[in-house]
Amino acid sequence: MSNTVYSCSTCGIESLDSKCQKCGSATEFSRNEPTNSCEWCKSIDVEDGLLYHQQLPHLIFSSFSLINKKLSQVWNLTQKYLEIVKNVYDMRKAKIMLFGDVEDEITLLRGKISTFIDQLVKFENDTFAMIDEKLRTIGYMRFTNLDNIERGEEILNLLENRLDLLDTTIESKFNEINEDFQFLNQKVDFLSFQFGLLSKIHHLLPEDKDEHLISILPRIWLKKNNKLPKKFLIVLTNKNLYLLREKGLFNVKLKTKETVSLSYIINKKFISRILSRDMFRFKTRLDTYSFLGRKENLEQFVIYFEILENYIDYSIHKSSIIEDLKYYSLTINELKTNIQRNVSHLRAYLLNKRELKRELYWREGQDARFKKLFEQLLAVERKIHRLNETRRHGARGTKGIDGLLRKLTSEHHRLKRQLDDIQRKSAEFDDLWEF
Repeated sequence: MSNTVYSCSTCGIESLDSKCQKCGSATEFSRNEPTNSCEWCKSIDVEDGLLYHQQLPHLIFSSFSLINKKLSQVWNLTQKYLEIVKNVYDMRKAKIMLFGDVEDEITLLRGKISTFIDQLVKFENDTFAMIDEKLRTIGYMRFTNLDNIERGEEILNLLENRLDLLDTTIESKFNEINEDFQFLNQKVDFLSFQFGLLSKIHHLLPEDKDEHLISILPRIWLKKNNKLPKKFLIVLTNKNLYLLREKGLFNVKLKTKETVSLSYIINKKFISRILSRDMFRFKTRLDTYSFLGRKENLEQFVIYFEILENYIDYSIHKSSIIEDLKYYSLTINELKTNIQRNVSHLRAYLLNKRELKRELYWREGQDARFKKLFEQLLAVERKIHRLNETRRHGARGTKGIDGLLRKLTSEHHRLKRQLDDIQRKSAEFDDLWEF
């Protein structure tokens, strides 16, 4: 509407009132123009209320979607976890038994992720329940009034607080889980490296179902007795130690050079040197074997023999975990389902104007149907009244009148039931949308 705009020369503020709302002094005429103004204080320093009201549903939906986007980080973590479980299961089935605590760490990590997902499911459900309850009270922002705008801003503030709370939760819980995951992943990566080596040399190893591969050490310098050292690929099992060496100038292939039974080893020792390379040495009844190389590689021999000392108990314990490992699947289907359902609900009822039109069209159809049935009901009542009057004055025989009255009374009851049903459904609709 075209309004008269006044200006205060003292404060420099424009309004629709001839008196300044800030300093109280008289204002001067400025111009006539269509303006947006506050209904209470008459100030024109306001935004387009209708435009802002139209934007609020999109802001609310975007804030809720941002929460769910942060929750999707957990999905990526669970996929990596499932990949680790599968890799470890395959490698243990291939009888690679290095890092005996991997299964225990997988079990512990699964419990942490599962608990975290349960917390996120509850968080997402609680957040949706809070905002949906508030949106229902204002008809999902479908009606333009000041109360809806104020409550819509309350919902935005609520979502902002929930987003801050989620950031804090993810920063503490998720980072802790991710740190454990990275530590576990380092071990699994090394097992995968071992698995890759095994695929190249498995045909060189004897087929013994009771012989399990524990570790493979590639390109280790080996000195046997007083001979010159040579590079070997060392295969460590629970029964033997295999020395493999590359042969051929153009067509290079690995071949088994020597097999040392663990039962022949009578002495073993790790020797750390300052001025020369570290060494791991063991003796049999006939020969002395000295392995040279980096400390981390030679320490694998120490770990290897520690495993062997308790291998029977270790292998029994691990075999049971290996069989259970394939059931350690972990998904976040419940969280994903909740997110999809809740987002779809808000999109339909908060953003989808076609949904609004469909509901309003249904309400208009109910009103038109009620009006038509009500007119039919009044017509039946008028016929019943005329027949009763005719029978009372004896204008015709009662035999035909009684039959018509029974039919009209039955029709009256049917129409009344339909009208009551429409009234009930319309009342439920009005309660939901606050018409």
